[in-house]
Amino acid sequence: MNFYFLLEDEKSFLKVLPSWLEHMNFSAIRVADIYEVKENNYVLQSGQGVTQLVTKVLFDTIDTILLNPGKIDELIIILDAEELDVESREQQVMEQINNHYETGVIKFNIKIFVCNHCFETWLLGCRGLYPQGEIDYASDFYQYYSHYNVEEHDPEELMPPEGNSDTIAKYHFHYLHELLRYKKIRYSKNNPKNVAAKNYFEGIVERINTTEHVKSFKKFYNYVSEI
Repeated sequence: MNFYFLLEDEKSFLKVLPSWLEHMNFSAIRVADIYEVKENNYVLQSGQGVTQLVTKVLFDTIDTILLNPGKIDELIIILDAEELDVESREQQVMEQINNHYETGVIKFNIKIFVCNHCFETWLLGCRGLYPQGEIDYASDFYQYYSHYNVEEHDPEELMPPEGNSDTIAKYHFHYLHELLRYKKIRYSKNNPKNVAAKNYFEGIVERINTTEHVKSFKKFYNYVSEI
C-alpha cells in the first residue's frame, strides 16, 4: 500500500513524524513526491496551517492524487482541533471534501486524525515528564506546575487558567516549552529532534497503554500499528 500524509503542521510534527513512524515499525518508505511512488511508499506534505489545509492545500492534494490514479491507497490528514472539539474539526474537513467533489470521484481511502488540541498536547502525554515533588517558586515552569499536573490528569483536558489570554493550543505549547526547559530538554518548532527520539515516543505510548488519556493520539497510534 501507498500512503499520502497531509499534515497541518509546517515545522515540528512534519520533522518528527518520520521518526515516529519508524518507532511504530511502519514499513512504507518515504519518497519525495507522488511521482516517485512505486510500491510500499509514502509521501509527506505540509498543509501550511489549518486554514490552508482545509481549503486550497486539501483540494490541491486530492487533485494531485486523482491525476495519478493507482498511486495512492490512503490519504491521511492530520490537523489540530485547536479551539474546536475533535468531531467538529473532522466534520469540517469532510464537509469541504464532500462539497468540492462529486460522489464516487475519489477512489482512495481518506483518514482524518485530529490532535486534541495540538501536537504539543500529544507531547505533554509523555510519561515521567512532570516533576516529582515541589519545585522552586522562582522557576519559569512554576506557574504551569501549580496550575495542572499533566502526569496525573489528561493533557487533552488542560485549559489555560482564568485571566490567561492564550488560546488552548498556545497555552499547551508554552506549558510544554517550559516543562522541557525545566527538565533540560531542548524543544522548539524548528528543532524538535528530542521529542522525535524513541524513548520520548515510548513515553507517550506507555501513557496511552496505562491510562485513558490522550485518546486522539491513541487513535492515530492504533491505526498505524494495525497497518
